[in-house]
Amino acid sequence: MTTAPIKYLLLFVIILVNIHVARSQQLRTSAPNSTLLYPKEYGMFENYVFILNGGIIEKQELLNYPEARLGRVFNYTSHIKSLYEGVVNFHTPWYPPSPPDEYANDPAYFINNIQVSPYIVRSSLTEQYIGIKRSERDTLIDGIVYKGSIHIDTEEDFFANRMTICEIVKKYTGLPIKDVIVHWRNDFCNIQNPGLIIQDHFPLYYFDLKGLQEVKVDRIRFAGGERYFIHLVDEGYPSDNFSKNSFRSTLKADMIFDYPMDFDPESPCYEEKFNSAIYDIHHRAKSESKPFGGEEDYMKKLANNMGLQAIKPPVQTTQDSILVQFIVLWKGGLTHLESVSPQKPAHAKILKAIKHFSCVWSGAEENGTLLLFRRKIVIFYSKDKEGNIRSLDRIEYRYDDYKPRINT
Repeated sequence: MTTAPIKYLLLFVIILVNIHVARSQQLRTSAPNSTLLYPKEYGMFENYVFILNGGIIEKQELLNYPEARLGRVFNYTSHIKSLYEGVVNFHTPWYPPSPPDEYANDPAYFINNIQVSPYIVRSSLTEQYIGIKRSERDTLIDGIVYKGSIHIDTEEDFFANRMTICEIVKKYTGLPIKDVIVHWRNDFCNIQNPGLIIQDHFPLYYFDLKGLQEVKVDRIRFAGGERYFIHLVDEGYPSDNFSKNSFRSTLKADMIFDYPMDFDPESPCYEEKFNSAIYDIHHRAKSESKPFGGEEDYMKKLANNMGLQAIKPPVQTTQDSILVQFIVLWKGGLTHLESVSPQKPAHAKILKAIKHFSCVWSGAEENGTLLLFRRKIVIFYSKDKEGNIRSLDRIEYRYDDYKPRINT
C-alpha cells in the first residue's frame, strides 16, 4: 500500500491550518472592512449547489416542494479551489434529515435570570460563577418543553459586550427578523462543524462579535415564501477545526454541561471519580495553577461561602491553619481534594467551600502543554475559644520540597 496519498492529505491539512492561523493574526492587527459588514446587495446563492434528498436540483425547483426543509449549509473558503462556493442541503419529511441539534435535549439555561441558548451558555466564564441552581422538572417556555432548567449566578458581566441576533440583524442589514435565517460560522472549511443554522428563538443567542469579518445576505425562495439567509462570518465562532464533535470550546463550561443533569451544582467543576493513577501528576510548571482574580479574591469567595463576615469580628482569636492538597485538571477543574492536617470539625466547611469554587482554578501549562497539577495550599485562619473559624486570613502555596524556615 502506498503512503503517498496520506502524505499529500497531511500536507493539505497543514496548509489549511497555516492559512487559518495567518488569517486570524491578520484580523487581530487590522480593522474589518466595513463594506463587508453592511451588505448593499443580496445574492441568490449563485455559486452554490442545492441538494434535495441527496440529489442536485435547480434552485427554482425548490418551489415544487412545499415540505422541503433547510438542512446543513457548507461554505468553502476562498482558499479552496472548487467549482462551487458551497452546498445548501434540503430534505422532505420522508428523507433522513441533517444531524439533529447537538443540544436538543438540554435543559433551559439562564444566566443572571436571562435565558440563553445551550450554545451560548458554553461561552460563559465558569471562573466567575457564584452559584448554580438546577431543577429536573420539565419547563415550557415559548412553545418548547425543556427537560429541566439550570440557573447560573455569575459575577461576569456576560451581556455587556454581546448582541442578540435581533440586534445584529437590525444593525447590519435592517431586515425584518421574521424573514431571516442566520448561519453563524467562521471562514474555515470544516465538514464536521460547518456552522450553526438559527431559524427561530433568536433572542436566546448572544454573540460577542469582536472577530466579525463579513455579513452577507442571500435569498432562498421556498414554496411558502422568500427568506433572507444571513451569513455571519465570525472569527470568534467557537469551533475546533478538526474535531469530531462540533462546538467544542476550550472553556470549563464544556466539562460541566456535557452532562448537564449529572454534575453537582454545589461543586460544578469537581471530579469525584477521576483516576489519577494512569497519568503523570506535575508538582512544578512554568505556568502554575492559580485562582481567577488572585489569592485575595479567592479567600473572599471562600469566606463568603462559609458565612464569615467581611470584617474580622472584634473578639479574641488565635491563629490556626489547614494544609490541603488537590489535583487541578487540564481545563482547571479539581479532583482528589483532601486535608493533610489533623482533622478538626471546623475544617469541613473549608473543604466544602474549596469544592464549591472548584471552577476558579486555571490549568497549569508547560511549553504550551496542559498538565495535571498537584496544588498544595496552607489556609491560615483565626478561630475563637470554641474553635469556630471567625475569619480566613491568607493562603500560601507549598511544594513537596518545601522546608519550613527555622527562626534563630
